[in-house]
Amino acid sequence: MADVTLRHVYKVYDGSVRAVNDFDLEIKDKEFVVFVGPSGCGKSTTLRMIAGLEEITAGQLYIDGELMNEVEPKNRDIAMVFQSYALYPHMTVYDNMAFGLKLRHTPKDEIDRRVKKAAEILEISELLSRKPKALSGGQRQRVALGRTIVRDPKVFLLDEPLSNLDAKLRVSMRSEITKLHERLQTTFIYVTHDQTEAMTMGNRIVVMKDGYIQQADTPITLFENPSNLFVATFLGSPQMNIIEAELFMEGKTLKAKLNGSTDVVTFPDIKAKQLANKKYIGQKVLLGIRPEHVIPGKGDIEVDVDVVEHLGDETILYTKMKNRKEQFILKLPFNSKLHANEKTNVEFNMEFVYMFDKDTQKAIMGIPYEDEIPVRIEGDKLTIGKQVKTLDPDFKSHLLDNAFNNDVRLGIKPDYISRESIPDSLEIEAKLEFIEQKTDYQAVFFSIEGVDGYFAMKVRNDEKVTLDQITHLYLPYQRIFIYDKDNNKVKSREVVHPNVTTAEVKNINGMMKVKVAGTTLSYPSEENVPDGVYNLTFKQDKLVPIFTKKMVKKGFENPVFDNPNNKIFVSAYDEDILGSKLLTYVEVAGLEYYASFIVDNKFSVYKMPKFELYVPRDGFELTPKGE
Repeated sequence: MADVTLRHVYKVYDGSVRAVNDFDLEIKDKEFVVFVGPSGCGKSTTLRMIAGLEEITAGQLYIDGELMNEVEPKNRDIAMVFQSYALYPHMTVYDNMAFGLKLRHTPKDEIDRRVKKAAEILEISELLSRKPKALSGGQRQRVALGRTIVRDPKVFLLDEPLSNLDAKLRVSMRSEITKLHERLQTTFIYVTHDQTEAMTMGNRIVVMKDGYIQQADTPITLFENPSNLFVATFLGSPQMNIIEAELFMEGKTLKAKLNGSTDVVTFPDIKAKQLANKKYIGQKVLLGIRPEHVIPGKGDIEVDVDVVEHLGDETILYTKMKNRKEQFILKLPFNSKLHANEKTNVEFNMEFVYMFDKDTQKAIMGIPYEDEIPVRIEGDKLTIGKQVKTLDPDFKSHLLDNAFNNDVRLGIKPDYISRESIPDSLEIEAKLEFIEQKTDYQAVFFSIEGVDGYFAMKVRNDEKVTLDQITHLYLPYQRIFIYDKDNNKVKSREVVHPNVTTAEVKNINGMMKVKVAGTTLSYPSEENVPDGVYNLTFKQDKLVPIFTKKMVKKGFENPVFDNPNNKIFVSAYDEDILGSKLLTYVEVAGLEYYASFIVDNKFSVYKMPKFELYVPRDGFELTPKGE
């Protein structure tokens, strides 16, 4: 039995294709976690990295607290069930299940005991003498599961194990795997593209897209509180209706005009309070409403019924709204009397309405995927509203240069916020403003004096919370991110050492010659920089990578430089994706530690392990030695 922790894991293929980006997740012991998402989102690649079948490009993997990056697959104490079953056709079921144990030189009587016990659990005891060709798809899947059970691993990995089965058998095998997890009480990590499998099997679901985690939470929370537009439309069948809307205030009431028409909806007070920022008033946003929360025969919104689908237990209506090209879907009881080519009025159940930013597509109502609060960092002090906090030195050592003396934002996932004191955390004071009751938790919203908007977190239903109470909240430093105004991270996963080295300056014929990092850079002389030895500090965001001829042939363009000889040679070490920017760690001659530089995201040190950086005059500072 074991927990599994992935810390900022990346997978890059061929130096350019990023299959998995900044995958950060803690999987608890005995938990059943499902990775779900469209094809190519990185879910199977992540599973294979846990198994050791794919190398981790960057980041750390821990199983039961032990770092696994360099541990061989056979020594990780995991077992994997593949999509193809991967059974040996010439062996009996018994031998297929016993094969791995034989390779480990397990005693024969122990092999026999384990195989028969697993066969009993899976109800395949009568099949032990058969060969795979004599089995059905469901029976083969049970054998594949049995082969993993006999090993008694710490972690089970299942990669789309039901995708080869027919629909009826998939349903029955879903329940079999769920019951198996309950019997074995072991950590299960399951990969699927089927949202129904994910919602019915997982204790927790990790929704992925383009190699990134979009949201990780319980099935009911994902459905009730999607963090962005992708999660909202990916889960649920038929998918959520998304309508362009313009928010406005009528007195103290929040309303929205739909599709640029005269159709208007009114938000209940509890929803209006949750609007993340008042800047959205007067702006166009995306409003979401699930088909089952649209009520026909009521309200002032008129729709034209195009298609009616009778599914036995329910009826799906595909309709058209005013000024809207996309279909607007209703999910009704089986006995609905509406027909195609009819008109009807509908009303939204506004208790179940969702709101998303039109540009970022993040949820702007309810508990966000990540709480974000404006802060300012100066030296070792962090100002949040009217509170000034002293930063933990280790946390400060991970901040980039542009995190300081600028308006930045603190981000943390609500799940990591605690109301009880925890070590290595930032303590802040907040006032509890209002609560919304959800199915399996209380959504609690705080205000911070001097800060617009709210700070939200989840609280268990059995925990007591008191309105208007000043509460101390604890934010673990390890889980805090800092963002700049362009939404790029300005906190790295590695310690950021000062880019400081020694340089020798000589002024010759009106030119300032700077000898540094094994080369000599040349610039027009400056009055305040006489000959001498200096401390030279490279600026993180001013140096420019120079692409090799091979990279230029692939379409990468080098800018025109004032003096193309002003460049230093570096060796790549690692990189950290910050958003549209990339923090690269490189070895530079004369620097004790790895130097760090911010470049465009399209660049990658995995494309050019050795390259050159162009150094403009504003790319470094000189200070006399000893200052």
